[in-house]
Amino acid sequence: MDNLFKKISLLLFLSASTVSVSYSQFSFGAGTTLGFGYLRSSDLKQSGTFVEDANPDVQNLDFKAKAAFQIGFQGVVQYRFAQQWCVVASPGVRLFRSTFNNIYIENETVSSTDYITHKVLSTAKFKCTQLQLPIIAKYYFTPDKPYFATAGFAFSYNAGMKMYSEEDSITTYYSGDNMVASNKKDIEFSKIKVDGYKPFQAHLVLGVGASLLTGYRRNLDIELSYYIPLTSSPYYTTNADFSNQALTNNVYSADGKAGFEQYTGKSLDHYKMHMITLTVRYLFYSINK
Repeated sequence: MDNLFKKISLLLFLSASTVSVSYSQFSFGAGTTLGFGYLRSSDLKQSGTFVEDANPDVQNLDFKAKAAFQIGFQGVVQYRFAQQWCVVASPGVRLFRSTFNNIYIENETVSSTDYITHKVLSTAKFKCTQLQLPIIAKYYFTPDKPYFATAGFAFSYNAGMKMYSEEDSITTYYSGDNMVASNKKDIEFSKIKVDGYKPFQAHLVLGVGASLLTGYRRNLDIELSYYIPLTSSPYYTTNADFSNQALTNNVYSADGKAGFEQYTGKSLDHYKMHMITLTVRYLFYSINK
């Protein structure tokens, strides 16, 4: 990853240092971004497997990251310094969403014939507003053709991170092969403030796209990009009510996180924010130098 980071930095430097006067042009516009984003922690996933292996009564503990829809809006400043080269800066705002689903199943033996099954179905949804600045180099494969590739970096500040937690706890009593009784308990928390995270994040951005004709100029860009996380962060809340009442979602509380880390030997400090986006940019105005 470090070598790739250096190569992209060198690409941006060479792009800025090889200015061709005949193609010196500034353009200004606006854009919108649609896509999917998700938080992922390989240590959280591995911790579930560790708990299963360490406890024969635990039949399942699985944490699954699920992508959620996001939308953003941005201003665009493009500097074209050669026939096939541009540098694009797109400051803007984006709504980020991500979801974790997990299932927990444990059998508790009461006697030689009687046992209890505990099942917890949990969902945790994370939401925040991102102030983002992508700076990318855009390279057209062939002069006067619409297709291009992009590479660069995106720097973001994540503000107002909130979590919505929903858990269904189902307890079923069995005698032999027969179910004797069952009860269900629902626990919900809305807009829990996530105060344990690093707001500043950085991504390597790689993409491909095309510039479409609108009138006599190719000033409408459509670009598909993947944001590769270069930084990581913990995500937890210090909310005491949540910590005391949450079930498997307790791993997203300060106390639950600490206890889970101590038991499994894994660190929950390295959630990474992945994003796949489709960006549409339109250049309204250009100045030739």
